[in-house]
Amino acid sequence: MKTLLLNLREQAFYCEYIERAAQALRAGELVAFPTETVYGLGAHRDNAKAIASIFEVKKRPEEKRLTLMIADPEDVKKYVYRFSDTAKILMDSFWPGALAIIFPLKDGSDVSIRLPDNEVARDLIRAAKVPVVTTSANISGHPPATDAQQVLMDLKGKIHIVLDGGSTRYRSPSTIVKLKDGTVEIIRQGIISEVSIRSCLENSFVKV
Repeated sequence: MKTLLLNLREQAFYCEYIERAAQALRAGELVAFPTETVYGLGAHRDNAKAIASIFEVKKRPEEKRLTLMIADPEDVKKYVYRFSDTAKILMDSFWPGALAIIFPLKDGSDVSIRLPDNEVARDLIRAAKVPVVTTSANISGHPPATDAQQVLMDLKGKIHIVLDGGSTRYRSPSTIVKLKDGTVEIIRQGIISEVSIRSCLENSFVKV
């Protein structure tokens, strides 16, 4: 497989490259793209072959979840129908941004969702017009990629497209929290600290 590197700093081709990557996602191909934290690897959530490929390419254990990435705040309502006060405060305070929130669902399952603070990521998701799930664009256990060349070191020849948006702003992963019964559990400590999250909630009179 040939991996296509598309340089988004070539402004004249920006829209064309975004649409090309969006078409690849719709077709079940894997696309790497920048966020404000690290480069993400995206796949069409409803394409079983694409989901299998993302785990195979990353050598990622199947029990590790993928995160659904959205482009606009109202998009979360497509996937989560009721929000706790805790969820609303976290979304208002940290979205768009480096916080993935695991929401409980009516059927007893849950879903991890993030609204990134990065125009490339959001433009791609809007253009794709399909649900896009993501994980970091690296082999599991390797350092997360913070520029396109690092993505290629791990994934060249294994994925279809890399959108090169330069180095990421924070060069560190996002934080993941899980909501349950109005409380918050830190699943992964990332760029947003636990202190910041708990301070935000305490100042809003939410039990943590």
